[in-house]
Amino acid sequence: MSKCDLRKEAYRYIQERLSKLHVGSYDADQALSIPLDELRQLKEGVAAPTAAVVAALKQLFKGTVTEAEIDAHLVKPFREEKG
Repeated sequence: MSKCDLRKEAYRYIQERLSKLHVGSYDADQALSIPLDELRQLKEGVAAPTAAVVAALKQLFKGTVTEAEIDAHLVKPFREEKG
């Protein structure tokens, strides 16, 4: 699978997990920032998920997805990638 396809697949994973979140399942008092531009770049396949995006998604999905699952989709496929 090409790097571009891996990036797009990572975006689809995020999109799928977000669609399964229940309203109110995240504590709104906690600050969470996921730059939309980074998600757009991931969707288009031009950039891999940044460490900041992965960390934010781990917080958002806490209790619904394991960190190992997130790492399998958003970290491991990009380990050898340098940009």
